[in-house]
Amino acid sequence: MTKTTSNGFGISRRTLLAGATFGAAQIASPFVITARAAESIKIGLLLPKSGTYAVQGEIGQHGAQIAIDDFGGKVLDRPIQLVWLDESTPQATQQNMRKLLEEEKVVAVQGGVSSGDVLAIMPVAERAKTLLMATGPNATEITGKNCSKYTFRVDLPNKVTVNSVYPLLKEHGKKWYFVVASYAWGIDAYNQMKEVVVKDGGNVVGYDQAPLGTTDFSSYLLKVRQAKPDVIYVGLGGTDLTNFLKQMKEIGLTNQMALSAPIVNDTDLWSAGPDAAFGVYPKIWNYTGSHMTKRSTDFVEAFKKKYNQPPEAEGWQDWFGMTSILTAIKETKSTDSAKLVGFLEEHKFDGYKDAPIFFRNFDHQLVQPLLVAQVKDKISDKYDYFDIKSQYPNDSATLDAAYGSQAEIGCTFKT
Repeated sequence: MTKTTSNGFGISRRTLLAGATFGAAQIASPFVITARAAESIKIGLLLPKSGTYAVQGEIGQHGAQIAIDDFGGKVLDRPIQLVWLDESTPQATQQNMRKLLEEEKVVAVQGGVSSGDVLAIMPVAERAKTLLMATGPNATEITGKNCSKYTFRVDLPNKVTVNSVYPLLKEHGKKWYFVVASYAWGIDAYNQMKEVVVKDGGNVVGYDQAPLGTTDFSSYLLKVRQAKPDVIYVGLGGTDLTNFLKQMKEIGLTNQMALSAPIVNDTDLWSAGPDAAFGVYPKIWNYTGSHMTKRSTDFVEAFKKKYNQPPEAEGWQDWFGMTSILTAIKETKSTDSAKLVGFLEEHKFDGYKDAPIFFRNFDHQLVQPLLVAQVKDKISDKYDYFDIKSQYPNDSATLDAAYGSQAEIGCTFKT
């Protein structure tokens, strides 16, 4: 005998599902609709849970969660479920990307601190025709020669950050030393800055690549001390930059030359401490300063309330990235990536920075003003390390041009 169960209304579950009676479909429809409405909309998150960028990964996840909270935890009357998997190495991250798509059935994926990892998962998103919101990578080729129709980038390309800080750095002299991480981001940062320096008559007096996760920079720093550069440019981030700054202090090199990097995360300097932190950096966002808008201020307050500390740059990036995805879903009333891509290519986000910011339709780079930030001479707050020297570009009318034309960046989407 086949077992049936009652739903409490005198109608068997089997009858409801099979529609065996003339009224079954009429009775079942409200139940089916309710069940579908309750299904979560899953969004994947690929951010580091361990390793060099683990702190940024955690803060990025926090930023994404604040965005979900802003939407009341729901979109299209369905709960939003964030599925966070690790971003560790290109191969492992690629495997986790496939897991999110094939097993978790996510409607979009966000994240990526490492440019190498993002370059590894972009083709996976392309083949699956699923939206990838790359929030943290900086290698120029992500929205350049390796661009993808399904990938959007929130963070800043190295080519833009180089141009933002070079005018200040060149005032210190012509002799430059480079120490960069030996993967896509660091190598691209070196190439981008070297081109500008040499074209302007500067000299490269040293260049080293350090493996990601280097803990002892003494051999590199001894060469730096011997070369006596005017400027040291370090394509390092996460614990690598923290360790580099600490070890500079240990051998007496702090503030002995100008220092910069392709981008900076506050956590790198918070961990280094006020006595070791110095330099001038391009910065996507800072939680204090006259550039702050009401939307960003509200984000800061929500973040502080939930996590008991202010957000740093990675938090803003993942907050804005998730906000972009959820806005696209809400406005298109769809989770279909083709529709989300079409929306993001045309929409302008107002109120997040001094000027409206937008993803360009020909390369999917977020066009936005950035900050030139200098570490304070005296740091009295354990989180507030920066004075904002300027915004780049200074004129909002030249904002789009600062990111280069389609011909200059070399992006052509596959058809």
